[in-house]
Order: sequence, then C-alpha cells, then structure tokens
Amino acid sequence: MAENDRRAQERDMPKFREFSHIRRFWMPQHQRYGVKVVAGDFYVTNQDEMISTVLGSCVSTCIRDPIAGVGGINHFILPDNDCDILSASNRYGVFAMEQLINVIIKYGGDPKNFEIKLTGGGNMMGGMIDIGQRNIEFIKAFLKTEGYKITSEDLGGYQPRKILYNVATGRLLVHKLQSQHNERYLALELQEQQRKQQVHCDDVELFD
Repeated sequence: MAENDRRAQERDMPKFREFSHIRRFWMPQHQRYGVKVVAGDFYVTNQDEMISTVLGSCVSTCIRDPIAGVGGINHFILPDNDCDILSASNRYGVFAMEQLINVIIKYGGDPKNFEIKLTGGGNMMGGMIDIGQRNIEFIKAFLKTEGYKITSEDLGGYQPRKILYNVATGRLLVHKLQSQHNERYLALELQEQQRKQQVHCDDVELFD
C-alpha cells in the first residue's frame, strides 16, 4: 500500500524539480494531467499535460521547442507605470521572460527552434490606464529585441481569458470569459501588481 501511495505521489508531481511546489491534477475532459500557473509564476515541462492559467491584463508567453519536446508558459504583469527601459517594471518583465527561456534551454530546448504564442493583455479598466496594452507592448518589444518570431497571438480586448496549453502538441486553447468576471480578475491582478512593486521596488484556438 505504501508503495502504491509513493507511486501515486510521484505521478502527481511535475518531473522537473524547479516546479515541486506545483501539484498536477487529472483532467478527465482532456484525459491528461494538468497544472495551474498563478500570476507571477511560470512552468516548464516535457510531458503531455495541460498547463492552465487565467489572464486579465496579464500576458502569458507560451514557448516550446517542438524538436526537443520541452516548453512552458509564464504569467506576468508589469508592476508599475514607468515605461523607461531601465525601470523596475521592465526589469521585472525581462526577468519573467529570461526565467522561462533559461529553464527551457536547461532541459534541452534550442532557441533556434522556439515556437512562441502570446495571449492575454486585456483592458480590464475600460477607458482608464490600459495595463494590458503596456504588457503587450513590452512582450512584443522584448521578443523583437531578442530576435524571436511570434508564431501566433490572441491579445487585447476587454475580456479575461482562461487558457490551456499543451507543450507536447503546441496547442493553445483560449476561452474568453464573460465581462462580469472583469472586476474579480482586475482585483487579483492589482493585488499581484502591488506585491511585485514591493519586491522589485529598486495557432491559437478559442474554446467554450
């Protein structure tokens, strides 16, 4: 019995040790294991599993090397309104991207083979400051500067998104949530934005 419990625990854990804090769960509708990535976090895998997150103003970059079979996503929001390239905001964005890319490379990914998909960056506050657009501008500028091409994107708009990404297939599913969810996700993202300010003060498919 103890041996069965141990095997079950190993089955439910991500393969790469950097992500031991993330627990996998079975998704019967997809017949695969899944993981949830929260704001400010990222995840890399070489397994046939579903990576999920919910985005408002935040952006997720989905990157994989289809030859090496490794990839993952991040989930970030720039923590302030300073657009200076040397600001804490952009340093955080660069860190979020380098974190993801470096771990993919660590486990065999080759930047020359990267397939990159972008999603998120919604305008959750209507006519007020469009944080989502700032995140979109940042990620596009970063990828252009680093010489990466974008394979596909689903960005902007006024709705939160729930996404599912499979590294094994490269399939990105995007579900646009109803507008009544906006205030909830805006509140969560602003909370994350404030936390980051304290820490760092110095072929897309739609589905129902």
